[in-house]
Amino acid sequence: MADKSKTERPSWNKEEFATKAKEKDQEAYEHAKAAEESLAKGHAPKKQSQYDDLPKPTELLKARTEDLGLTKNLNKTMLVTTSTTGKGPRGAGFYCELCNRTFKDSLAYLDHVNGRLHLLKLGQSTHVERSTLSQVRAKIASLRAATRQKVTAKNFDFQSRLKAVKSAQEAEKERRKEERRKKKMEREIREERRRMGILDDDDEGNGDEKGEKMDVDGAEKHAKNGKKDKRQERKEKREQQERDQQRDKEVEKAIRENEDMSTMMGFGGFGTTKRK
Repeated sequence: MADKSKTERPSWNKEEFATKAKEKDQEAYEHAKAAEESLAKGHAPKKQSQYDDLPKPTELLKARTEDLGLTKNLNKTMLVTTSTTGKGPRGAGFYCELCNRTFKDSLAYLDHVNGRLHLLKLGQSTHVERSTLSQVRAKIASLRAATRQKVTAKNFDFQSRLKAVKSAQEAEKERRKEERRKKKMEREIREERRRMGILDDDDEGNGDEKGEKMDVDGAEKHAKNGKKDKRQERKEKREQQERDQQRDKEVEKAIRENEDMSTMMGFGGFGTTKRK
């Protein structure tokens, strides 16, 4: 039989709770006294704020050391609860466990995390610690060292990349040189075989192809020459007709001038002077 779990009666620190109760009563008394004084002066009493019940801050504002994880659930499908009671997320959005609140977007969540209510629950105030002269000097020295190290690393990367590029260029140059040397040797071997009267199958095939290509090129050239001759003939014929027309016009002009001259001088001449 399993042992029964031992249960003990809970105990509380009565002095601590008594001190908290006294502080709360003192705050309520001071608030009531301030309200009475305001009413006596004719002013409205100061309303109690939600920050009054929060504990007093014990430390100054500190920078966050952990990532808020705003993008940890990006492009994910999640099941959300729609309950409005109890502790836990209420629907989709960003949930603050400390304040038990859910925000619809990251902007509202950031405003809350950097807000006074959240900082007071963390025990921090909204005031930043003032840096001392030694801290400023140490920060400047660390920034200078980081910048110097970054520049050195960048130069090192540049030099290594430059060496890699040069080696790649040299390798490419050697490869091209080797290819040219091989092609030259093959060309010399083919020429030597041709001088000896030995033709390879590829050479014979190339010769046949060249012959066929020459025949085709000759036919095309002949057809082009025929078309060119016809165009030249038409052009010469047209120019001859233009020259004949120009000559006829000059003859008619000379005859007309001769007739006008005869009319002015009173010579009838043979035939009539009437213009046709």
